[in-house]
Amino acid sequence: MNISVCIPVALNMAFDYILPSELEDCAALGLRVKVPFGKAVQTGYITALNTTPKLPPTVKLKKIIAIEDKRPFYGPELFPLAKFIEQNYANTLGETLGVLIPSIFNQKMLDSYKEPAPADLPFFYPAGEYTPEQKNALKNARENQINLFYGANLSGKTEAALSLAYDVLNDGGQVLVLVPDVISSANLIEVINKKFGAEHIHLWHSKVLLSRRKTAAAEMLLGKPCLTVGTRSACLLPFKNLKLTIIFREESKDFKQEDAKPYYHAREVAVERAKLTGGKVIMVSATPSLETLKLKEDGALKASLFTKPLPAFTNNTEVIIAPKNGKKSKLISDVLAEALHQNMLRGGQSLVILNRLGYSGIYACLNCGAYAKCKKCGAFLSRVKTLKEDYLICRKCGHKETLQQVCPVCKNEIFRSHGGGTQAAAEEIYKLFPQARVYRLDSQTLNTKKSEGHFVEEALKDGQADIIVGTNLALNAGLGGGKINLAALLDADTELNAADFRAAERFAQTLFALKSRLNRYKNAKLFIQTSKSDLFDFNLLKDNKYLEFAQAEAQFRRDFAFPPYTKLVKLLISAKNEKDLNAYGDMTAKALREAYGAFMDIEGPVKCGAQSKELCRQYYLIKSADDDMLKGFLNTLLNNKPPKKIQLKVLADPYNFI
Repeated sequence: MNISVCIPVALNMAFDYILPSELEDCAALGLRVKVPFGKAVQTGYITALNTTPKLPPTVKLKKIIAIEDKRPFYGPELFPLAKFIEQNYANTLGETLGVLIPSIFNQKMLDSYKEPAPADLPFFYPAGEYTPEQKNALKNARENQINLFYGANLSGKTEAALSLAYDVLNDGGQVLVLVPDVISSANLIEVINKKFGAEHIHLWHSKVLLSRRKTAAAEMLLGKPCLTVGTRSACLLPFKNLKLTIIFREESKDFKQEDAKPYYHAREVAVERAKLTGGKVIMVSATPSLETLKLKEDGALKASLFTKPLPAFTNNTEVIIAPKNGKKSKLISDVLAEALHQNMLRGGQSLVILNRLGYSGIYACLNCGAYAKCKKCGAFLSRVKTLKEDYLICRKCGHKETLQQVCPVCKNEIFRSHGGGTQAAAEEIYKLFPQARVYRLDSQTLNTKKSEGHFVEEALKDGQADIIVGTNLALNAGLGGGKINLAALLDADTELNAADFRAAERFAQTLFALKSRLNRYKNAKLFIQTSKSDLFDFNLLKDNKYLEFAQAEAQFRRDFAFPPYTKLVKLLISAKNEKDLNAYGDMTAKALREAYGAFMDIEGPVKCGAQSKELCRQYYLIKSADDDMLKGFLNTLLNNKPPKKIQLKVLADPYNFI
């Protein structure tokens, strides 16, 4: 018998092999097999049985070497789900199957599994009487497959979602809880352990010990009632009896996998999987993404609005708009510095957010601090300096300008790199307050187990931290412990004018998240530093009207044909020298415009902000309102490999624009 096998490599095709007669009874779709592939031996996945390949007489099929699995580890949704990830995110089927059936799942793991003594679920005690909004959300979720719990923070959304998880576990089902990152899961795990008992809980992320992951994997495959808390890759795990997926902070960009193949979005995969298996999905967010609100608009999910915080959290944080710098600091205004000082004297704790790392800055007027802007689209310009050139570029539209700029505010002609990142901000605060206990929390301070970022939560709870400086990672983790009653966003201008069409959405989500979480405490204050008080409609923030912002932003996206009202693809091209890069980019863009110009908008090239010493990089953006046409386009790209000296990365629904 002949079979088709997909190999987890960047080739969008299956390969035919001979299955020896002694193995025919062992073969099944989805099983892993060892096969000769070129000069090496590869692990592949059976995708078809009894095939009849059409081959030239001189070509002979090779035999498979062995079948690695005794049983399929995925249910019947395996191939439909793999096909969804392949077609929508420009992956090959082999690459996708490689993560849907990870190597940790094997018969040896099942054979070594020792079932623990049965443990009854503790009674699920709600934090108080369910509010009318919680009761309504519970009713909706029991009657509908795809759900959204959204609205005011601290309003009982988490409690309602977890009570449904309890019902699923009590009925013998499995539950998946998705969180954006490891840091933000810590406080949630603590809550879940109290509600369900630690023996029913599994963790799934890169930091979990292999032995614990093997136990979790065995219980998933055997269909044991369990609740798994994981980051985005957990959405791909082969649960046998997954009945409910809860996605906390579904709007987070961390749910999009773009660093390595296969690419996917955990939220979209979870929804598709529920449709295939009959399970349910609950998305939980105080500030839902426009993609999820579009699903609500289209009637593709049932939304339950939470309008009021629980009675214990009815405080209203004061919002203060402050200048961007002060007399003693280029990053900390005088009014913010005084507030930080007074808060320390009262024993309070403060959180300072700046979504740039290290010392990075942008090009700004030396006299008044205004940023150089693109004359075509108005976005901020960045300086690019190479051996041959020194110029400004717009990361949004690719427009180039010279260094000779005239400030739009004060008409000054002298500009320089300005601003800084979290490291610079922490050092500025040290200079202002030498006695302060300052911690940094960003990706750089989480590199090793001994890095300071891992000790922030403990320091907050023990009262050993005065000021936390970090990116949005700190926003997620820093308010869970201690008593942070003052927060500040240091550079609203840069946040809102990033080279990303989602910049305004992320900016609003950051502000609303900061304000609502500060509402735990009386007399809390949120400082927003900006050079322009009319940069954003801060009255929406003060009045807690995120949905009004979202409606206006959605209209902007419609008008300019951005997701979720059109499909977007990013073609990232890399080469060792700029000549090869430009030649291939120009040739590709010309071919695409000739073949697809009538159906799609093709914009670019845009030089990447993050360049490496080894590679030159640029990207093109493709917009299409025709979903089927776009899938065909992605398939064409997969089947046409670039020359060896060129690297091409195809990202559907991109989230990274640097």
